[in-house]
Amino acid sequence: MDKFDRELQREFLLALYSALPDGIDHLIYEGFKEKFGGELNLIANLNYLEGHGLLSCEITLYIDGDYQVNTDSIKITSKGIDFIRDDGGLGAILNVVNIRLHNDTISRLEAIISASNAPPEDKTTLISTLLKLPADSIKHLNMKLLDAGLAHLPNVFHAIQSAMQGL
Repeated sequence: MDKFDRELQREFLLALYSALPDGIDHLIYEGFKEKFGGELNLIANLNYLEGHGLLSCEITLYIDGDYQVNTDSIKITSKGIDFIRDDGGLGAILNVVNIRLHNDTISRLEAIISASNAPPEDKTTLISTLLKLPADSIKHLNMKLLDAGLAHLPNVFHAIQSAMQGL
């Protein structure tokens, strides 16, 4: 049995989600202790999930090595709710990143096409198509170009090195 079983972790988070606004019931905790293969495995998972901000809990380690878990303190966090929600929860809405396109972006793409060694009729077709694209498609195109550039980054470094050796 995997100590950090993802399905069991999800099941535990769902139990916490269902218990809101209260903490998890002691009997449910005992059931999960058995499912995780003992209290030490459950505590390891509590620490792991808390470390990722998915739940909060109070665990006391006594000098004799025993642990005590305050079951009333085990609660799912907002990040934990977002994690188990199919739609990503509010985090998916609040953490949206907007990419703004400046007017010169299209001009730069046009210049790249014009400077390429493609046949003139292909350049004309590409530029014409580019000018008709909606903003979302241009964003997508920019991301694809960025990905392609990053994928060929070692070649760029090599080209720079070669050019510098000739100086």
